[in-house]
Amino acid sequence: MQFGMRTMNKYRAKRVGNFASKLEAAVYDLLKMREECGEITGLKCQVEIKLTKANIIYKPDFAFIENHQAAYAEAKGFETQAWRLKKRLWEHYGPGPLYIYSGSYHRPSLVETIIPKGEA
Repeated sequence: MQFGMRTMNKYRAKRVGNFASKLEAAVYDLLKMREECGEITGLKCQVEIKLTKANIIYKPDFAFIENHQAAYAEAKGFETQAWRLKKRLWEHYGPGPLYIYSGSYHRPSLVETIIPKGEA
């Protein structure tokens, strides 16, 4: 990595276009196909969400509308302590379902769906 030029993130994942990793780009492609088929609408990247009354900021990788309600998606290749904390906060304060994708960029898999307690 050259000074002043960022080509890899801190976990050695190579950026792909505007995405932090190949997995994130693959999840975007999957969601884009769902949007083109009419299953979801309004696909956006890196939308800022404030969790708790303390306004703790979390930016899920993707936001979209599914079945007339806001939904979110996250591509997770590596879990950090900060991610585990924000995941627990989402369970209580999230504004809608959070779909978590993992696995290889060749075949991203939906591994978990978090439905906030207020939504269940």
